[in-house]
Amino acid sequence: MTRTSVLLALAFVLCAAALAAAQSFELLTWTTPGAAPGDGEPLSGSASFDMRSRLGGPFVGHAESASFALWGCGAYTPVEGSFFAALDEHGGVVVRWSVESTAGLDGFNVYRSLHQGGPYELLNETPLTVDVPFYVDETVWPGTEFWYDLRVVQGDVEESLGAGPASIRTGGKLVTALKPASPNPFTDRTTIHHDIASVVGGVRIVVYDVAGRVVRTFDERRDHPGRYEVVWDGRNDRGERVASGVYFCSLEAGGERDTRPVVLLR
Repeated sequence: MTRTSVLLALAFVLCAAALAAAQSFELLTWTTPGAAPGDGEPLSGSASFDMRSRLGGPFVGHAESASFALWGCGAYTPVEGSFFAALDEHGGVVVRWSVESTAGLDGFNVYRSLHQGGPYELLNETPLTVDVPFYVDETVWPGTEFWYDLRVVQGDVEESLGAGPASIRTGGKLVTALKPASPNPFTDRTTIHHDIASVVGGVRIVVYDVAGRVVRTFDERRDHPGRYEVVWDGRNDRGERVASGVYFCSLEAGGERDTRPVVLLR
């Protein structure tokens, strides 16, 4: 047996052991070396092989011959830990977690959804540091069940921590209402925050002037009750800039109506 054959056999044994231990690797084949198929593309039988981690685990080198190339893979070790969600005294949700070790971790990402099966949205703008084992979600609203998924960040890889998403239901009752626009007064644009308890019949926000004439209309497509926002840029429905003055924002949803003033200063 040649030296190359011995090295290839040893590399194959090591990767096979990694497969058995972590079940995080797959053997891909393609016809032309260097032209691997993309994700989801069919694999073809050939004499060229690439062993790589499904989770993007580290590569530690490769061995090759005229008939095939075998890339050695570092074994991926799943992060052990748990997390849970709880209400705080201010009505927000605190997500806390614990991991056996933070060695090799780049941080954590917190995701939220209104359904266990998703879709989930990322809450934090940048990965949370490994030395702070909690996240406070202050953007929740009353009377709603929220699902959270905590994911460990290792380079370009994310892995969910724990047995699955954690859920919690906020107290109180969601009521259709406008929140104070921010900023108010405004010069360029303002955000109109609003809660919607029912989407039956559609959701509409209309901006009126002091004479009661319609200035701007926002017809919103909402699939479920919740807390939302729209941005008014101080223009009418024709795209023209309107004059400084007092305007009235009116929310119409589920047979309910709420109105608040907003001041535009040019």
